[in-house]
Amino acid sequence: MPSVYLRMAALALLSLTTCGRTEVMRPYEEAVNPDAGVDAGRPDAGRRDAGVDAGVDGGFVPKPCIDGTFTLSPAEPVVMLVLDRSCSMDELFQGTNTRWDALVAALRATLPSVDQTMQVGGLAFPQSSLDTCTVPSVAGVWPAKGNVALLLSNLGSIRPFGATPTADALRVAADVLRGRRAGNAARAMVLATDGEPTCGTGNPLQNTLTRLELAATDGIPTYVIGVADEPSLRTSLQQMSVAGSRPRPGPQGFYSAQSAAGLELAFSTIRDQVGACSFLTSSVPDMRGSIRVTFEGSEVPFDATGTNGWRWTDRDNGEMALLGSVCAQAVARPSGLVVTVACGGP
Repeated sequence: MPSVYLRMAALALLSLTTCGRTEVMRPYEEAVNPDAGVDAGRPDAGRRDAGVDAGVDGGFVPKPCIDGTFTLSPAEPVVMLVLDRSCSMDELFQGTNTRWDALVAALRATLPSVDQTMQVGGLAFPQSSLDTCTVPSVAGVWPAKGNVALLLSNLGSIRPFGATPTADALRVAADVLRGRRAGNAARAMVLATDGEPTCGTGNPLQNTLTRLELAATDGIPTYVIGVADEPSLRTSLQQMSVAGSRPRPGPQGFYSAQSAAGLELAFSTIRDQVGACSFLTSSVPDMRGSIRVTFEGSEVPFDATGTNGWRWTDRDNGEMALLGSVCAQAVARPSGLVVTVACGGP
């Protein structure tokens, strides 16, 4: 048996002090061998995905520019859940449930309905109670349809501990999604956290904002949920929601969950937005061209602020997001949504 697995087996029997109490570590917490690249729940377990490891989209072909009018098709969502399991998530959250228990319960209530329509994956951070700023080198569960039972089982088997290495967790999750670019996919991350980033060199919050901005530039937006968000943390949560390019409409960009019911509402709202408000066009204007989006004959304005209208989420892939009231209207009557593309030439 390789030494790394002997070490993990021994660690699973040790009583460790985490989050102010002594408990027996569960084997799952040290179950991933980073050197092997094997990830339980990953469809290609046992081998690296070259596109992910290189940070590129293997085989991706940008959408062409074709003059004409085209209907938009709903995109298939590919979502990575990035979940904070630091010590503060062990604090009580209404009644006898901890914040972590409430988070897992909210996922149990909201994810089964999209098990066969949304590719869902997840990563909980930190990874190790021996080094509380480490994150898994690969996702805990790789995005795929039919993954919900596995994801919930894994999350239910672990407990909070450690610090808050948010930036590194986002880096790993975004790299997973960079390898999942496809002509029918809309990628997104959902970050659920109750604390300010605490790990990394320099400024941990700024490192996190940079990671969110880089992901958004690559067509991977992030929805931010503040779990039992405290007043002192709301400025940071607001900055993260803006950097992730998916803020809620209005002055508060993050989804505030002050109760178990609020947490469930936040997840269900984001679930429905990711699944319903991303559309794909088969023609993308070139640099000198133009595009006009209309719904039932009325023009939908381009809105880079994320309030109401539409904006590109991955232009090369022809992926756009509908924002505000136009999203609900288009979901109810998708046949009324069309684009007119004019190519400008070289």
